Amino acid sequence: MTALLNRIKARMTIHAHRRTRRLLDGDYSSVFHGHSLDFDDLRDYIPGDEIRDIDWKATARHSSPLVKRYVAHRRHILALVVDTSCNFDAVTSAGVDKRQLAILMAGMAGYLAVRHGDDVMLIHGNAQRTTASRRKGSEAHLEHLLQQILAEAGTEADGSINEQLQWIASHINHRMLVVVISDQAPLGPKEEATIKRLRAQHEVLWITITDANLAELPTASVPHDVSRPSVGLPTSVMANPRVRAEFLAAEAGRRQFRIDLLAKLGISHTEIAHPNQALDNLHTLLLRHRRGPR
Repeated sequence: MTALLNRIKARMTIHAHRRTRRLLDGDYSSVFHGHSLDFDDLRDYIPGDEIRDIDWKATARHSSPLVKRYVAHRRHILALVVDTSCNFDAVTSAGVDKRQLAILMAGMAGYLAVRHGDDVMLIHGNAQRTTASRRKGSEAHLEHLLQQILAEAGTEADGSINEQLQWIASHINHRMLVVVISDQAPLGPKEEATIKRLRAQHEVLWITITDANLAELPTASVPHDVSRPSVGLPTSVMANPRVRAEFLAAEAGRRQFRIDLLAKLGISHTEIAHPNQALDNLHTLLLRHRRGPR
């Protein structure tokens, strides 16, 4: 059964013409910095490949550019790190289901990896538990991983992406491309220390799924904590202009701190609120990482 992955592949086809898909493939293949000197074989050039890897002599005998492929390029590991707690049983700032959007981003990144011949694994969970899958390079395996993200819907456990990041730092020694999919949970000194440790060993990309803007909800609405549905904010509090202004300022401060922290650590980052942004944002994210911090 490939229900989730088929929908993701259809969206990639509908919203991207052929050239954009090839650019995505090229951007993905370039995110791993450096390679082995052990030559393996040749393959067709994909936009985004390093010019220095083109075999000009072989290209002269061929109808299109050929790129040298090295042993280190043959198979990488893409680790999808996803917060699958109750924090994702909510909507984004655009009113879209956060879990479905996380599945879409994970599916697009995973599909590029599978197309490139790489293995994919999933590290997911909440503040109390972290689960890691096996790593494989098939579409059937990717579909299974996406179904695991969906199956966690309705959990009562709070989220903490730092738990999943610490698990990687403690259990995995080989180099990977780590794609973190989290919401706008605050990042503090503890998270900074963990990310620094990961960044020293792995290629890290960060995707933030935006949270609903509580200040924009109608006055009659009563926002509640998804982990405690019976606990809400009194309408009188939400209607108070002073409280509203302080809330917006605090949210803006947390967002800017996260952006500045990831930039300081050299982590390419994007925010997404709607599925229509998914493909463009993923392309931009891969491109930023390939170019490196500026």
